[in-house]
Amino acid sequence: MSHSKIMQKIEDLSEEREKLVAREGAHHAGAADHRRLDEIDHTLSVLWDLRRREMAGENVRLDEDFLDRYVVSPGDDAPGGYRW
Repeated sequence: MSHSKIMQKIEDLSEEREKLVAREGAHHAGAADHRRLDEIDHTLSVLWDLRRREMAGENVRLDEDFLDRYVVSPGDDAPGGYRW
């Protein structure tokens, strides 16, 4: 199987995440680093889902708006601590 754009994006973000976690471990991470880690974690979970679908034979594309399809409002009856 060829190396897909999705897998390349996963690898790139994973490398960035490792660097940020190393900064955090050395107590050099700031608030922006923490926000970026949250963004990366969310993006990676979406990308891994796309990768699983790709490997299952679905025709998936890495569009610029691929995250938009994965941000869903929890509704009015969501538990009190639910964040999205």
